[in-house]
Amino acid sequence: MNDWVIHKFGGSCLRIPGDLEQIHHRLLTCEGRPLIVVSALWGVTDRLIRAIREPWQWSNLVNDLRRQHLRFTPGLEEEEAGLRFKHTLEKLSGYLLDLCQESENELLRNSILACGERLSSIVVAEALRRRGFDCAAVESDELGLVISENGAEIDLPMSSVEIKRTLLEPRTPVVSGWFGNDSSGRVRVLDRGGSDLSAAALATILEARRIILWKDVPGVLSVSPRWGIDSQTIPYLGQEEALALARAGGVVLHAACIEPLLGTGIPLEIRPLHLDGVFTTIGPDIETADRRVSAISCTPGIIQYSIHTSGIDTASKFNSVMGLIREEAVRVWVVKVSEGHIMMFVPASLSTKLDLLLESMDSTFEKSVTGSLISLIGQDIIHQRNDAIASIDERYASHFLTDEPNLNQLVKELVAQYNLAC
Repeated sequence: MNDWVIHKFGGSCLRIPGDLEQIHHRLLTCEGRPLIVVSALWGVTDRLIRAIREPWQWSNLVNDLRRQHLRFTPGLEEEEAGLRFKHTLEKLSGYLLDLCQESENELLRNSILACGERLSSIVVAEALRRRGFDCAAVESDELGLVISENGAEIDLPMSSVEIKRTLLEPRTPVVSGWFGNDSSGRVRVLDRGGSDLSAAALATILEARRIILWKDVPGVLSVSPRWGIDSQTIPYLGQEEALALARAGGVVLHAACIEPLLGTGIPLEIRPLHLDGVFTTIGPDIETADRRVSAISCTPGIIQYSIHTSGIDTASKFNSVMGLIREEAVRVWVVKVSEGHIMMFVPASLSTKLDLLLESMDSTFEKSVTGSLISLIGQDIIHQRNDAIASIDERYASHFLTDEPNLNQLVKELVAQYNLAC
């Protein structure tokens, strides 16, 4: 490992110009050689997504974005970085105008969305330069980050070959997250939250000392704030536990961000930008005899499917089902395969699509009523619930589907049972 420390600042850390002062403070007080990854400024990506639906409003949008970014760095257009800033806005205008004529052009859509991060990297680099950091904006497609064919992850082997390390020296790089090029050299964006993945990929490729995701929350909480329950910040999560929580719907974590770090020994920290004290570190899993629940996740609107196969056909049937599911972008929350049987939990909103897929394969299946999926995260948890519609136990999570109408009360009972309240 070397001295790189990857700092990722998301849109929640770029709400108001004053956030830049706190970002500067964090960089000054953190050991190691900083590499900064940024998302678009707060709200910009949502505005660009809306603009794709109504590109004829391009002039108002571009003018608004210009003003929003100049509030963060007044006078930017008169600085050296001003030419790059103006050029990015001009390119955005051109993409939106072209989209008026080619509304289904995916390359134009991706190019428009990437402009949020491009503008943000210019603004943050200039703001930090004024505060004494010798920074340079670096665009991730120029840097050489390669997005995989499914658009959900970064191709690490290819990116390791393509990455232009000279762009990372000698000035402190401020890298635009969330996008890169596909294998054909065309701009492609990741799923939402992809800037975390950009940071994790760079940490892995550069063998960084650590990676810090700066957020507006104090690390990973045992229970999502949506339930109105004061729960604990988890001080340490093993990588497999963190993956289980992310896959079960953890709002702060993205599974694709953790996966590149598996086996690297690089710790991932999730810290609040504006608070000191507690935070979460994600690192190697530690074997323990303590079967303690670390976190609880609850996802409403889930259906359980039981798919029947002949024993010898289970593996091939499973591969076929999962292949079709990936093609049709059906989200599978949990899956369990045994001889002659495949069980999975999927969103009820996608049930009709999955029915058609299974019927096209002449599969015999049953499905449950719509319920809520409760996931208890921890190592080798044993949780039995007689009223569960169905359950699946994994190494680092225990899942059960329930039709309990009062979910808030159920979550509160589980929080009390496993001592997760503050």
